[in-house]
Amino acid sequence: MSSPAGIPRRLLATAIDFVVVPLVSLLVMLVSGVMEGVEAYIGYQSWIRGIGLGIAGYLLVNAWLLFTRSQTLGKGLLGLEIATPEGTPAPFGRCVVRALFFPLLYLPPLYSVFGWLALLPAIDLMWGLRQDRRCLHDLAAGTVVQRRKAEVRSRA
Repeated sequence: MSSPAGIPRRLLATAIDFVVVPLVSLLVMLVSGVMEGVEAYIGYQSWIRGIGLGIAGYLLVNAWLLFTRSQTLGKGLLGLEIATPEGTPAPFGRCVVRALFFPLLYLPPLYSVFGWLALLPAIDLMWGLRQDRRCLHDLAAGTVVQRRKAEVRSRA
């Protein structure tokens, strides 16, 4: 396995993804025509459709890129990639689990129903402070975030 990625670099990659993913999701909604007319802002059906397309945009950016390139846009910009603990590319199923598990940690509507869930992001991050630097979402998906192999070689 390559060198595990540190928490500061991972947080910066996540921050980049938190900016890019909503923009892609908005683009998907605009291209699909969901937000064109007044009816897009009235009633619950259009909101459900909008949320569905937002999720599709998120999966397009994260799950697809994780599977095809082993990195999201933020990870790619910072020289990080995901892999199995053995160092091989993560299979599609693990990429989907990772892509779906991580945002569940950051859903404020769940916090209002289950107040203790607001602690999950902090607990997830604290797990990443261990020696193997694997957060809860890494463990759930059976993945590890590591420095890109080419970057590790160039620094050696």
